[in-house]
Amino acid sequence: MPSVSSISAAPGLAPAAGAMARPRLADFLRSHSGEILQAWDQFAATVCHEGKALDAAALRDHAAEILRTIALDLAQPQSAQEQDEKGKGLGPRGRLPTPAETHADFRRLAGFAVDAMITEYRALRASVLKIWARQGGGTGPEDLTDLTRFNEAIDQAIAESVGRYTRQTGTAMELFIGILGHDIRNPLGTILMGTEVLVRTGQVTAAAVKPINNAALRIQAIIEQVVDFTRAQADGVMPIERVPGNLAEQLAKVVQETRVRHPQRTVRMEGESAGDFTGSWDEGRMGQLLSNLLGNALLYGASDSEVSVRMWETASQVCFSVHNHGRTIPAGERERIFLPLERGSQPNAQGRDDSSGLGLGLFICREIVHSHAGTLQLESTDAAGTTFSVFLPRQSPGGDAGSARGSA
Repeated sequence: MPSVSSISAAPGLAPAAGAMARPRLADFLRSHSGEILQAWDQFAATVCHEGKALDAAALRDHAAEILRTIALDLAQPQSAQEQDEKGKGLGPRGRLPTPAETHADFRRLAGFAVDAMITEYRALRASVLKIWARQGGGTGPEDLTDLTRFNEAIDQAIAESVGRYTRQTGTAMELFIGILGHDIRNPLGTILMGTEVLVRTGQVTAAAVKPINNAALRIQAIIEQVVDFTRAQADGVMPIERVPGNLAEQLAKVVQETRVRHPQRTVRMEGESAGDFTGSWDEGRMGQLLSNLLGNALLYGASDSEVSVRMWETASQVCFSVHNHGRTIPAGERERIFLPLERGSQPNAQGRDDSSGLGLGLFICREIVHSHAGTLQLESTDAAGTTFSVFLPRQSPGGDAGSARGSA
């Protein structure tokens, strides 16, 4: 970490003429760097960072280098185009990480949230301007130019730090997804294959391994939900791959699989042969969408009533709904249940093992619908029961299958 004395004068920048002349801001940053950095240290110590105690060196890390970079920048001539680019956070940079980017790495590893790191820069800006004003700065005709360029330099540093923080966080998310997708899925696959072999060779009965299979499948479903949630959070939209297909045929498979898994319940499908249900969508995501909606209906619907899936279509849309009778979803919960890690209250009185889910099912449903530029609607009354309705355009409106978004 550079010392305070390393914030030396830039070549070609002469001190202000006259003993009583106000220094330009670049000179001021160098001559008062100790006072400015002390204010940085004091503020950084107050920022939340997961309760970790950081020493003075860790709190300051690359602050001196950031301040030196800003001082050097202020001392250089700048064109109107360079000023515009810097205001957008697009200032010039070399191949190596900038001090602001390195600062972001240290802050992320220390447990600082990105908003806390931005607040540090706000405090640095405020400290510089406060100390400068106390020394008589900010009142001359040249000071406005210096202030403008100083703010641009701070904004550039913030853009570099946030960009680096975001990229590194995204890399960590991808690593997390990879671990879930490979290191956990594979052992689960081995468990399921092992129980199948045991049953096939007569070493155990199918009834004996059923609890093991059910537990492994539940863990597998949770993994898929966490992976999808992480990707949706990182990319801003659920990734999909549209292919031409018949949605009725795709959904009929899911309904049949649900009947097999829940033989004690009645799951009915209607309308699947009464129209044209062709279009372009992600078949796997459509199956996941209906499976989540059916699972929700079976869990929260009355255990002695049927669950129905209905399909219909228009010239531009293919639509389907999942309906169940049971407890009405209160108006105050109808938006909350679509939020991640939220679950509806008071599941059906029979109780089910899958009620211990993560509360990601309906969030993922909405993200799948949004990624197809569709809409997902909810109606729930005592008389009519609860219905989730999905409206999907047959084709991607803008030709970009993975980025179009609708509204719930």
